[in-house]
Amino acid sequence: MKAEHLYLLADISSRPTASARTRLIAIRRLCRAFTQELEAIDAERRALRRQAGRLRVFLPFTGLAVSDLEQQASTCRRDARHDLHLALASFGRRLMRERQRISETLGFDDLCDLLNVNPVHRGALCRRAGAGFAEIVFIEGLEDSAEHQGTDWKDGPLFNACYYAMIGFLRERGLPPDFGRYCTKLREAGSEAGRALPY
Repeated sequence: MKAEHLYLLADISSRPTASARTRLIAIRRLCRAFTQELEAIDAERRALRRQAGRLRVFLPFTGLAVSDLEQQASTCRRDARHDLHLALASFGRRLMRERQRISETLGFDDLCDLLNVNPVHRGALCRRAGAGFAEIVFIEGLEDSAEHQGTDWKDGPLFNACYYAMIGFLRERGLPPDFGRYCTKLREAGSEAGRALPY
């Protein structure tokens, strides 16, 4: 995606006159672009590590080349990767702060349509009282649920943003003393646990 498109989406996502739906679409598109760029960087790093792995067979003659490739892999676009993590985390913090308002403004069905939630998953989630943005995106990981059905790892642009926000939160403040209780609540209470998130 071109830089001017990213700037336009960033502008739309922060316009107070834009509807909640429009802002969420813009944020989701930005998060998708940032996630794709992160995946491209990680693919470059993996390619360098594979190259080093192929040369390891010829050790000790290739020791210098192997260590050089491993160094390149660890430093490959490190700053860009860090900036992308920060950008995703800032969107994630914003979304989690506004999760209640997003849920109330858009409503459950519109939110599921917007986030491309599979009808089967939507029906199961609808039966829970108070299921909203946090439950759909972060707790259950149902964003684009038809595309990654059957996989254990949750994925999606907004999930990734919330994930990096949570990682940043834990790094800044450390694990809270009752972190285990929060994890248990998230597992057991499902939809009610979204309100118990520690930020």
